[in-house]
Amino acid sequence: MEEKVERLLLKGLSILYELSSPFLKEWKILMPSLKYRNQSLVDEIDVIIQFAIKDVFQNKSLNADSFILSLLAEWQKRFSSKYDEYEALSLVTTIENMFHKLLDRNPESSFLDHQAIQAFFIRILDQALLSQDMEYRNENSAKIIIETNVLPMKWVAIVKKDKEEYVIDSVVCSDENPVDGHLLEMCKSLKAREIGHLSIAIERLIGQNSGDSPLIQIPCLNDTLLICLENEKFQVKEQQIDFIREMYLHQLKLYHLESKIDWKNTSLLFLQHLLLSRSAGDAVNAITTGLVEYMPFERCALFLYNQYEEKGIGVSGHNVSTSSVQQIREEIFKLPLIKKYLNSLTHSQPLYFSNAAEVLPEKYIHEFKLRSLVVLPIFVPTKNKLIGIAILDQGEYSDFLVSNQTLTTLIKFGHYAGELLFSIWDEALQQFGSFDTLLTPREKDVLKLIAEGASISEAAKELHLSSYTVRDYVSVIIQKLEAKNRTDAAVKAIKMKLIS
Repeated sequence: MEEKVERLLLKGLSILYELSSPFLKEWKILMPSLKYRNQSLVDEIDVIIQFAIKDVFQNKSLNADSFILSLLAEWQKRFSSKYDEYEALSLVTTIENMFHKLLDRNPESSFLDHQAIQAFFIRILDQALLSQDMEYRNENSAKIIIETNVLPMKWVAIVKKDKEEYVIDSVVCSDENPVDGHLLEMCKSLKAREIGHLSIAIERLIGQNSGDSPLIQIPCLNDTLLICLENEKFQVKEQQIDFIREMYLHQLKLYHLESKIDWKNTSLLFLQHLLLSRSAGDAVNAITTGLVEYMPFERCALFLYNQYEEKGIGVSGHNVSTSSVQQIREEIFKLPLIKKYLNSLTHSQPLYFSNAAEVLPEKYIHEFKLRSLVVLPIFVPTKNKLIGIAILDQGEYSDFLVSNQTLTTLIKFGHYAGELLFSIWDEALQQFGSFDTLLTPREKDVLKLIAEGASISEAAKELHLSSYTVRDYVSVIIQKLEAKNRTDAAVKAIKMKLIS
C-alpha cells in the first residue's frame, strides 16, 4: 500500500513538472487578485514557485517528501517573516485548484491524474501542519519542562523570531511561583530586538524580579527556550541543557504526528460518511451531519448555487430547522458575503466571522439567532468550481473562536462534499432547485419535440416556424442547460422535469 501511495505521489510530482509552463502563465495572471490577502506572503510564495521550477524540478531523483522539504528549507533560508499558517495553507490550496483546472482543460487527463494532484497536496499539508494550534501545545511543553525538575526553574518562556524582533509565545511559572493569569497573558504581547530585554520585561511584569535571577537560553530549531532559575548559585551542566532541548524537540515531533493523525482521521471519517449516500437527499444530509459530527460545531446549514436562476438555495440543516433553511432563495450577488468575499470562496478558503451581521441579512440573524460563524465553500477541485456553501456555528447566539487547524481541515471537507454533490448535480438541482422560469414555453415546446426524436426541420414544421428559428432556440436551450448537444439537453431537461 505504501508503495502505491508513493507511486501516486511521484505521478503527482511529474504532473506538476509537465504543467509548470501553463501554470506559471496562470499564476502571473492570478497573482494581482491574490494580493488582497497578504501581498508579501504572495510575493514570497512566488519566489518559492520560481525556485521549485528552476532548481528542484531539475533533480529527477527527488521523491515527493524530498521535494516538499527542500521547498520548506529554502523558505526558512530566504525569509524570516512569520505568517498565519492557515493563510499560507489556503494559498497552497489555491495553487492545487489551479493544477486541477489545467488538468480539466486536457481531454486526455484522467481521474487518476486529479487524484495524484490531490495526494501530493495532502502530503504538503502533512509537512506544513507542524505549527498548527501551537499556542496551547507550547504552553503544555513548557509545563512539562518545569515538572521534570531537571533544573530549579521559576518560569519558562518560549520565544519565537518574527522578522527582526523576538516575540514571547508562552510563559509558564512553577507551582512554587504562582502568578496571576492576566499577567501571563500580558507577557505574550511583549516584543524586543534582544532576548535579554524580554527576560527583564517578564521579571518586572510578573513581579518576581530579584535582580539576581540567572537566565539561560536554549535554542530549539526556530524557537528559543528562556528559563529563569530559582538559585543563582546552581551550576547548570551541558547535559541538563541537552536533556531539556531534546525533550522540547520530542514534544514538537509528537505534536506534529498528532496533527497529521487528527486531521487525516477526521477527513477520512467524513469521506466514509459521505460514501454511504445513495441519493441527493442522502448526500446533503450526510454533509450537514458530518460537518457537525467530525468538526467542532453544533449547527450546520447547506446552500447550493442554482446557476440557472443565479440564486442560492437552502437544501439541508443539522440542529437547525431544515424546512426553514429550504425556504431560503437569495440572489447571491446581492448578499454582502458574496460581494465582499467571493474571491476567497472561489479559492475554496473557509472564512470565520466573529459577527454574522457583517455578511448576512439582518432577517437571518434574528431568525436563526446567529453570532459567530464559519462559511465553508463547497468546492469541486477537479472542475475548479464553487457550487455552494455551508454555514457553521456553535449554537444560538454563540460567540466562539476557531483554530487554524480546524479551518485548514475544513478545506478538504469542502472538497469532498463538492465532489460528491457534483457527481449527482442534476439530481440535486432537480430535487432542491426551482426551474419554472428556466425555459420559456416555446423553448419547452421545441425541446419536447427534439426529445421525441424530431429533426430541426420536423420541429419547425410542427411549430410553424422556420428551421433557422428552431435552430436558434436549440442553441439557447443548450446554453441554458449547459448541455453538450441537443440530445444531452433533452436528457437533462427530462431529469430536471422541465419536459415530460
